[in-house]
Amino acid sequence: MIAQETIDRVRAHTAIVALIGETVKLQKRGRSHQGLCPFHKEKTPSFHVNEERGFYHCFGCAAHGDAFRFLMELEGLSFVEAIRRLAERAGITIVEHHDEQQKREELEVRRRQEELYAVGNVAAEYFERMLREHSLGRHAQRELEKRGLRTDDPTDPIADALQAFRIGYAPYAWDGLANHLRDAGMSHRAAEQVGLLVPRKSGSGHYDRFRHRLMFAVIDLQGRVIAFSGRALPDPDDAELRALSLERVGSSTPGEEPAKYVNSPESPIYKKREAVFGLYQARSAVREAGMAVLVEGNFDVVSLHARGIKNVVAPLGTAFTPEQARLVKRFAPNVTLLFDGDSAGRRAVVASREPCKQAGLSAKVATLPQGTDPDDLSRTQGAEAVRRVVGAARGLLEYSIESALDSFVGTDAHARAAKLKEVTELIAAEDDPAVRALAEQHADRVAGRLGMGDARTFRALRSSVLAGMGGARPPGSVQAPTPERARSSAGRTEVEQVIFGALLDYPELLGDDEVLAGADLVEGDIAGAIAALRQSCKDGPLQNPELVLAKLGPSIHPFASARLAAPRHERVEDAKSELLQNIAKLKRLELKRQRSEVVRELQHAASVGDADQEMALLREHMRRARERHGL
Repeated sequence: MIAQETIDRVRAHTAIVALIGETVKLQKRGRSHQGLCPFHKEKTPSFHVNEERGFYHCFGCAAHGDAFRFLMELEGLSFVEAIRRLAERAGITIVEHHDEQQKREELEVRRRQEELYAVGNVAAEYFERMLREHSLGRHAQRELEKRGLRTDDPTDPIADALQAFRIGYAPYAWDGLANHLRDAGMSHRAAEQVGLLVPRKSGSGHYDRFRHRLMFAVIDLQGRVIAFSGRALPDPDDAELRALSLERVGSSTPGEEPAKYVNSPESPIYKKREAVFGLYQARSAVREAGMAVLVEGNFDVVSLHARGIKNVVAPLGTAFTPEQARLVKRFAPNVTLLFDGDSAGRRAVVASREPCKQAGLSAKVATLPQGTDPDDLSRTQGAEAVRRVVGAARGLLEYSIESALDSFVGTDAHARAAKLKEVTELIAAEDDPAVRALAEQHADRVAGRLGMGDARTFRALRSSVLAGMGGARPPGSVQAPTPERARSSAGRTEVEQVIFGALLDYPELLGDDEVLAGADLVEGDIAGAIAALRQSCKDGPLQNPELVLAKLGPSIHPFASARLAAPRHERVEDAKSELLQNIAKLKRLELKRQRSEVVRELQHAASVGDADQEMALLREHMRRARERHGL
């Protein structure tokens, strides 16, 4: 474990403007530097870097963080790798909390891990060479040719794609790779660990896991080979085998077709839930487009990439997971699901909703024609047809509602109520209020599909569900505030946010008694945010904005991130003046709120004829007024 003192020292000795300036052209603007965001495509600069806080924020895509985060996002490094890179840059020796035994153990772990990466790279080189040189490699070449991915022109974009994805051929033999690894001085034990070799059941030695397959290398964000996926090929005939003096290799149970794909098992360097096929190759295009296109298969990724659609990735041997979604989110805030048009593809789309939601990915769904996959569409109709389909994508919530309605058949009242409940729960579970409101506008269509002519608004739909529940209010629901109270609440929040913004610009104002007394009037998430800021600055100036952000509620987090990178006030006097003005506004709003409460209570007492309560309320109101005026 790297000592916290070392991490703090590396952070303090890293000039974030100089670091980011190596990638982004920055210009001084007020207390920050500004430039074009490296994480998404934009024409007008919205990327701000603040040297004094060591923090950046993009107003376009909301990317933000410190120097460590910048390297992690830009180059796909882990936190520890980013620390080591910046420490080396600053000439700082890494200090770790380990005794000598622990250090030796960690070095051994690293050595073994590097050995696994090395084995994967040697295997990838071998498969690539076999595609070009092995006599039976023509079977793999024909498979590529069928999909329009064969070329002898090294300048052709298709050749670039095959090289980028390290496409190769695993020879038709029991031990072709095993022998090559032995000759290259590579460990069979390491090859077994990453699933390239399998120990023989009888006797000693190993045999190849992948035999007579078209090979796709799985590459991590540092460009290292971590696994493989092998696609089955037609068996060679007896004449071909005799010509090469090869015996027939069994790859499956007699009478059964071999598995279409064989993927590497999990290993110390490969966890399939955490790997996204093609993300290394697509990362720059995903950033530039601000969106990743998620497809189902290896060939879909390679085929679209070869035809110029390069922001395409796929899960590998698993449904889309939250871990994969978070990895994609590091490069873009949006994803378009381009799954096959069959029932399995539709189920995969619906199942992707929760991972996208957990990762904070904004998801859309592009609908392919029935029985068509992205590879088919790009081959038969070209890249523009794929772009049109992706461009016509609709929201994931809308798609989920349509899928739910498509499965409704019959006129049974119980079935209709169950389906109605499913749809309303889909809408209620949506976190984004804009998306939820848009879905609610289609309530008439939902009602029509369910044969309910008397429920043409979302409120009516929800009432129908409540009626089915015996009129009970759903757990956790509250009565909507009146328009007047909603406007008052919004005005108060706006004033409180201005106060918090001024404090973010100059946290030292929290040491001013007048400011501190006024800040105590702030409520809710912003009150918690002010407390977190005060706690982070109790020992001096704000050094690590990430620690502050980690303590904030989700509602205030985006505002705080933006303000930390791009302070609005250049002088502390201006920040204090604005702050005190808004504290005065807050006091007036609080007074108005208290008066409104008294009026409502008096009206209620008068309506029920309770004179004693009315008189008590008047006395309490007068007492509060005397206190306010110091009487």
